[in-house]
Amino acid sequence: MSIYYGEDASNRVRSALRGAIAIARAQSPPATISVKEAHSLPTKTYKGQIQSQTGAVATLRLQNSISLEMATYDDERLSYQRAMDFLTANEPERRLDVHLSYRSFRYLEEKARALYGDAKYPRVEYSAIDSRVIIHTIPTALHSASAVGLNDCIRDSVRDILRRHDKVHLGNRIMSVGESTYSSVDEQGVRSTKTPDAGLKYDNGQHKNLLLIIEAGVSEGYQQLKADIELWLKKFECQIGILLWLKETPRFRFPADEVGNPGSATERALFENAMWQVRRSRPFGPYRFNGHAWFGTLDTALIEVFKTDVHSNKISSEQYVVVEDGAVTVEGNSLDIGLIMGDVFPFDEELSADEKTEPICLATDTLLPIIESAAQDTAIKRHNDS
Repeated sequence: MSIYYGEDASNRVRSALRGAIAIARAQSPPATISVKEAHSLPTKTYKGQIQSQTGAVATLRLQNSISLEMATYDDERLSYQRAMDFLTANEPERRLDVHLSYRSFRYLEEKARALYGDAKYPRVEYSAIDSRVIIHTIPTALHSASAVGLNDCIRDSVRDILRRHDKVHLGNRIMSVGESTYSSVDEQGVRSTKTPDAGLKYDNGQHKNLLLIIEAGVSEGYQQLKADIELWLKKFECQIGILLWLKETPRFRFPADEVGNPGSATERALFENAMWQVRRSRPFGPYRFNGHAWFGTLDTALIEVFKTDVHSNKISSEQYVVVEDGAVTVEGNSLDIGLIMGDVFPFDEELSADEKTEPICLATDTLLPIIESAAQDTAIKRHNDS
């Protein structure tokens, strides 16, 4: 999900601060805010982006006698405004994590719906564990295709095992969840919402369980992805979470000035031919054309599998590095990531105890080409959108 912007990162405000935002604690006195003119905004525009005419930087001036409640209210207002600026800018391949009240999250949800209707992105989510709003803008092809590809590899491996044991019919009980939004309400009535990048669920007509989810990130903060996984395991009764971390180096930036004539059919043909040549020689990048890297080097492709112990309720994890410094690190055509058949058939009595302990291995000769193709597609889409 893109280049991660943490809560402490520098704030690029893209629209004028619009008065007092009534988001919480109506009895609190208004903050004293002065607004200074900012430098002109970048001229780069993106599809789906809402344009603002001026930029402003808000400077909050607090009196020494200010109460703790007042400071908290002011922090909430500024964090909310920051989230609103991020939402309206809607730059692709971005993510924002910011701590806000549940009430502020509901306002952001409504605003996103008013601005973008039923569009899949930008997507606003909430974690009740740490009062955290997560906003995703449209991700890279590498992000989406890799998550779905990993999910398909797991499901294909399950079907191959069932085929060997002449129990193919059980495969109909394992279903992909797609990008379906899940909600969980805690005892205080606070709702967590999350949409996985991929996943599997089990349904035999009597039991319906969320088996595993996959959360992918391209150059995002690892800790934020890990927090996403823990939210699934703690709030949604999911037993297994798979983190797919894809680190592109350096982080992508659109060129400051237009490079060539990307809109012409001739240049597009030359560009795509150049991308195929790169794919054949160094599939994990960098993908360069006209002096600009449209995709850097895939520095890391890491799979981490998180499981919750049914007895202690503790979460443990194991990591498996697939690509490092742009080169494949796994050997052979199969990768054991610690999954067994019992993980995806928790209630099924048609599988023997031995069959339930059989490992579910990934076919790396299927997964790696998917990641290679997605890196190439990411470069092409960025060039076409420039």
